[in-house]
Amino acid sequence: MNKDPFLKLQSSKIMEDLLNDPDPSTRQNWLLSYLDVFVLIVMLIISLISVSDFKTQEEKVSSPQKPKPVATKQPEEAIKKPTQKIITGVVTKAQPSPIEIEHVDSEKLTKELLTAPAPAEKPIAPPIETIETKSETLPEIENTENQLQIKLSEKLGQLGLDQKINLKVTEDYAQLEIQDNILFESSKAVLTPGGKALLNSLSGLLNQATGLIFIEGHTDNRPIKTRQFPTNWELGAARATNVLHYLTTQGLDAKRLRAVSYADTQPIAGNDSAEGRQKNRRVSLLLKIREKDL
Repeated sequence: MNKDPFLKLQSSKIMEDLLNDPDPSTRQNWLLSYLDVFVLIVMLIISLISVSDFKTQEEKVSSPQKPKPVATKQPEEAIKKPTQKIITGVVTKAQPSPIEIEHVDSEKLTKELLTAPAPAEKPIAPPIETIETKSETLPEIENTENQLQIKLSEKLGQLGLDQKINLKVTEDYAQLEIQDNILFESSKAVLTPGGKALLNSLSGLLNQATGLIFIEGHTDNRPIKTRQFPTNWELGAARATNVLHYLTTQGLDAKRLRAVSYADTQPIAGNDSAEGRQKNRRVSLLLKIREKDL
């Protein structure tokens, strides 16, 4: 579609003619030229901006990037290791690490070491515990044993058993040894009436003991071979067990009693004589009793 020829004519007029144009139809035609100029200016600015951005990107690509410095860590041993000092004449081994050397007159140092007085030896004092043991502990134990021995002997004398029972005291422990002929017949384990009477009298003293009471059966070394007792072990065990059973009937707690057989393994006399063999055939009662319990 062709434009109006009148419009082409109006656009070719100069600015003054347009402003002074009395024709009202042409008063607003100046805006067209102003818009054209404005669009041109905007396009120029956009072109300049795009060109400047393109140059900046080319500079970034063409310029080489410098590598960032990398911090290297020194080993802690190298930092913490102090400088060493070596005196010549004393240390001869070379050190791998850097060192500082102090020069010293070796002859003077040797003379000082040779002429230095030797340290005086201190006398070794005896341990305090040993002194106390010798001066206090041992006399106290001996006094306790003696007092317990005396009181038990008096107690057995009051019961009329001091001639039938051998008494041995070690610290707070008492061992009462009874010969087998008082309690049993030869090669037998059944208690005699006299043996029951002795144990009956002794039960009151045994009740004053604390802890366990061990009943030990001992024999001589002569072999025994019967249907009931093939060896001395069975004979010693049977005698100790029968004493245990009888004491339980006299009020002693069975939980506190223990029966042990030693046969002929712990003799107190020689077995080469009748008297020695008689001493070895025995029943021993081992109990713990204190002086204050008596």
